[in-house]
Amino acid sequence: MDSFEMVSLSKIATVLNNQVILPTNNNSMWERILSNAGYSGLYDAYEYQLNPYSYRASYQNENPRFTEFYSVMKRILNTSYSNGGNIEGFTALMSEIVSEINIVNIFREGFWDDSTFIDDFELERSLKDGNPDVVSEVIVDGSNDDFKTLSKNLNVFNLDVKYANGKFKLIPFTESVAIVPRNPSSIDSWLTHEYPEIAELYQEAIENYIAGENVSCISNCRSIITGLFSHFKDDGDIRWLKGLRNLSTDTHIEEVKVPNNIMKGTADNGVAFQTDDRFEYSRFKLFYQLYSTTSNLGPHITEGPKIDGKLYRETVSNYDALLCLRMTEDTLVWVKERLKTYNRS
Repeated sequence: MDSFEMVSLSKIATVLNNQVILPTNNNSMWERILSNAGYSGLYDAYEYQLNPYSYRASYQNENPRFTEFYSVMKRILNTSYSNGGNIEGFTALMSEIVSEINIVNIFREGFWDDSTFIDDFELERSLKDGNPDVVSEVIVDGSNDDFKTLSKNLNVFNLDVKYANGKFKLIPFTESVAIVPRNPSSIDSWLTHEYPEIAELYQEAIENYIAGENVSCISNCRSIITGLFSHFKDDGDIRWLKGLRNLSTDTHIEEVKVPNNIMKGTADNGVAFQTDDRFEYSRFKLFYQLYSTTSNLGPHITEGPKIDGKLYRETVSNYDALLCLRMTEDTLVWVKERLKTYNRS
């Protein structure tokens, strides 16, 4: 049986073949999409099957080979994905495809029948200028089966679709849970309102991930961590670790005067323990370790030990960037929820 990924590629090709959310209106559309994604060679190979029209003299006719669109699109998607060996190329292609979708095409038939919009142009303009959270809800409520199928199958590849600034864009997929919304749009909305400079870093991290700029994405994550916790350090404190200490809910951590000592294992040397158990400060260590990882794989990626004249540096993959981005998003969600009970004296 085919893998989930291969089935999902077929379903995405089926959605595109349906010509509902992304109709092929002219012969230059797929040349533009494939060329922008770096796959002009695939357009050259399948030009006749991707173009809906053929021309003889001054006459425009239906292209009979356009009926092969599904088969060709499936081959193109399979080639770009390359059995998971080219996730960066596949992401670039899907990013271009998603950006071409017009929002008026993603709603199910009849959804806007009772609305006061005069035409598609007015609808599109209203959605573009609307409150992002409200527009997101409208998309969830009114989207047609093709758009839902596309979104769900993109999730298989850790990708999702977001509507912002009048266009759809590809974003890393982070699944929502029942209690705490864990998705880029809700995180971005909170950051934009409370910590706009961190919101800019978060948006840049996502853009770098989509663009395949893995080191830059991870470096953004590091800056998000240090920048966010810096908001909670006391006046006169220099290091962001003081803010992490203040916000952490680890037992006894409020008694730790030098947070650096936690990672050294000497934070509670003066405590008279009556058993072999000691304070673990697990949350503090977890967030610090994430900072350490994003430092090593981000701004310090060119460093490494030297043995026999050879420098051993780390290499960073798209999956590393996604891991760091997801863990940073989890940290943001934790802080957001923590602040509901945080009483800063």
